[in-house]
Amino acid sequence: MKDEWKRCKEEPEFCPVSYKRDGRMFWSLFLLSGFTAIGLNFVFESELLLMLYAFPIVFLAMLQLTIPQFAISGILLLSSIVLLNPISGILLSVTAAYALLILIVKRIVWVSQQHFNEKTNQEDMLMSTMFSLAKTIDARDHYTSYHSNNVAEYARSIAKEMRLPSREVDSIYLAGLIHDIGKIGTPDLILHKESRLTDEEYDIMKQHSEAGYQIVKDMKRLKDLGVADMVRFHHERPDGKGYPRGMKGEEIPLGARIIGVADAFDAMTTNRSYRQKLSADTAAEELARYSGSQFDPAATKAFLAVLVREGKLTAESNRRTAAQVAIAN
Repeated sequence: MKDEWKRCKEEPEFCPVSYKRDGRMFWSLFLLSGFTAIGLNFVFESELLLMLYAFPIVFLAMLQLTIPQFAISGILLLSSIVLLNPISGILLSVTAAYALLILIVKRIVWVSQQHFNEKTNQEDMLMSTMFSLAKTIDARDHYTSYHSNNVAEYARSIAKEMRLPSREVDSIYLAGLIHDIGKIGTPDLILHKESRLTDEEYDIMKQHSEAGYQIVKDMKRLKDLGVADMVRFHHERPDGKGYPRGMKGEEIPLGARIIGVADAFDAMTTNRSYRQKLSADTAAEELARYSGSQFDPAATKAFLAVLVREGKLTAESNRRTAAQVAIAN
């Protein structure tokens, strides 16, 4: 519930008019405005005071109530208007208008809530699909089991360290989960080869980023979130020597640059068929050494800060990597 509230503040387009998470606020506003309207109407005689009832009526419509609760509350509120004022054509017209207003606002709130629930369900389905795809990718190669999840977690940590908006952090995490989805089409002989790839085999392996983009590019939600482009360009390099486009620096989407750092670190610290894994210290030093050429400097610096804070680097390694990053930048 806390995450939903945070998401609503940052992404109002996802939010309904009515928030279940903050019902106490609407109850308070309803009671305060209601008693104020009734109290002033009781003390003073003026048809202009009937306008004050618009506030409790709107707040009542925004409360999360059962149909009986809503009906009883609405009847009591409208009845107070009639009981506290002399019967007249204006009074009856205003009361009827308020009855119609409360139904209209309630309908808007209900439709808004339904749309929000549908979007929430779609988000849940999307996440389930992403996790399934990630498991499918990792299942093809036991050497890279959990690789997709590791990259996604590392990338999310980097994005948070860089203080990116939560929506962008979530998008980067999603992209990390499926960044290697294009490897579904990579031949097993290449994917499972127990020695280094030849140039021809490496060219085929490099096609996975473009193949992954072709798989997800028609998923509108992923494209809108920038996930498709992150999948496509996560092997681009700041110096322009990456693939598939040879993009440079900030031409590369930030999310793709972040995933590139996370992907390289997990690859270096994971056993492969042709080599043993490197220590976290050694892998961090490699990131620092090639910061600015192979790896994005800002993402590298943020990731090293995360590793230090989590106690994954020794003090000596921390000093060396900090010095290398400073020189590279």
